[in-house]
Amino acid sequence: MKRIICLAMVLALALTAALSCATAFAATTYTVRTTASVNLRKGPGLDYGKITSVSSGRSFTYTGVSRFDSRGQGWHQVSYNGGTAWISWAYSNLQKNGSAISESQAVRSSASLNVRSGAGTGYTKITTVANGTNMVYLGETANVNGTTWYKVSTSAGMGWVSGAYARLVSTPDVKPVSGSSGSSSSYTKVYVSGGSVWLRTGPGLGYAKIAAVDEGTNLTYRGSSSVDSRGVRWYNVTYNGSSAWISSRYSKLS
Repeated sequence: MKRIICLAMVLALALTAALSCATAFAATTYTVRTTASVNLRKGPGLDYGKITSVSSGRSFTYTGVSRFDSRGQGWHQVSYNGGTAWISWAYSNLQKNGSAISESQAVRSSASLNVRSGAGTGYTKITTVANGTNMVYLGETANVNGTTWYKVSTSAGMGWVSGAYARLVSTPDVKPVSGSSGSSSSYTKVYVSGGSVWLRTGPGLGYAKIAAVDEGTNLTYRGSSSVDSRGVRWYNVTYNGSSAWISSRYSKLS
């Protein structure tokens, strides 16, 4: 009887360990979820043709490819109708296993830099990026022999770059290497597109309300944005001569 009990305990422990390993090595799922009605485009920028328009709340499989356009805006490539399409991150959230990845920071190379399949020089090289390249930061870091590595998305897919030749920057500071020292975006207005919406004193629902503005209102864009704890992007605008913030769920850059 004792043998049977011991055998049962051993089997239970083995099953628990197997399930733990399966969970630990479960595939990570990346998706892009729209936060407003948005156009899918043929390439990463407003100059590319429109494929179709999709509503808020749609989720698409992320291909692992992202790029910044000449305005400093991030674009994500997704699977669509057997092919691919591009979505601006101004109207979407990149998600990992259903949780939004913060877009408040990007990774910028400070030298010609190899992007690798894992955190460390022993991993396969995916591509090489030039000095000053901005890459979408996927929110993960690893310490390898005292060096920090960042997980990023590039035009060649997801990979890791060494912090010895790259650094984190605020996404409002992302702009072309040859750009001026002014605003990172050529957008000048924020259009209220989702009905009456509150302007707030900061980028999030926890900040005080300033005033409600109606759909169709155009506000002056101050050139910066921020992502809150829910992964929602907020735009900094001018209202009655002062700074205010509006959610991208109810507005869009123009």
